[in-house]
Amino acid sequence: MTTVVTSEPASAKRRRPRQRAWVVSGIALLVVGLAVGFAVTAVGASRTGELGLDELLSGHRDRLLTAAAQVVDVGLGTRVAPVLLLVGCGLVWTRDRFAAVTIGVLTVVGWLSVEIGKVLVHRPRPPAAAVHALVAETAADSYPSGHTAFAAATVFAVVAALVLTGRPTRVAFVVGLPIVAVVALSRLYLGVHYLTDVVASVVFAGASVLVVTALAAPALPWLRTRLSPRAGESEGRDA
Repeated sequence: MTTVVTSEPASAKRRRPRQRAWVVSGIALLVVGLAVGFAVTAVGASRTGELGLDELLSGHRDRLLTAAAQVVDVGLGTRVAPVLLLVGCGLVWTRDRFAAVTIGVLTVVGWLSVEIGKVLVHRPRPPAAAVHALVAETAADSYPSGHTAFAAATVFAVVAALVLTGRPTRVAFVVGLPIVAVVALSRLYLGVHYLTDVVASVVFAGASVLVVTALAAPALPWLRTRLSPRAGESEGRDA
């Protein structure tokens, strides 16, 4: 009987060190994010200057900006954001199933990653009276910002999907990063978060997306094959 020995493709072997580096880098960023959270909570927002920034913003509000910030608050909240993500992934599904699943899973991973910081850091929200908060948020879960994390996770997930499918990422960054910045500023404007809260959200979301993408890399070719439409389906759509 002849024994057939299959060897791992050389390209896969070359990717392994890079994937390990991504995992290590992502975990390191998460650790740094937690360390910063513990530090700013211990020092206090008054001494870091973050409370003063929120108070400054609260004195420069107008109707248009307030309405826009409140739309962001509702639109990226826990009730509406999942619906938006589902609709978005549904639209992508009609063109690329693999990209749709990638965006959906990585966005959820990046969004939920901030729960680690919220539970462990347990940072109090800005004092509502001092910043004249426009949204009622009282729980001690200011660090990091969930709304900002959703926006950042979506951008990073889209970028990851583009990279994995061999598409350019420039437009995603050019369009996505300003949106993340607007969402982050809206949280400060409403008086429900501090500066480090929103910055940490980007770090947590990006790091978690990086780690999960690297860990899942060996299974991605199989997943892409499984999600690719069959030849008959493609012919049926083209007919």
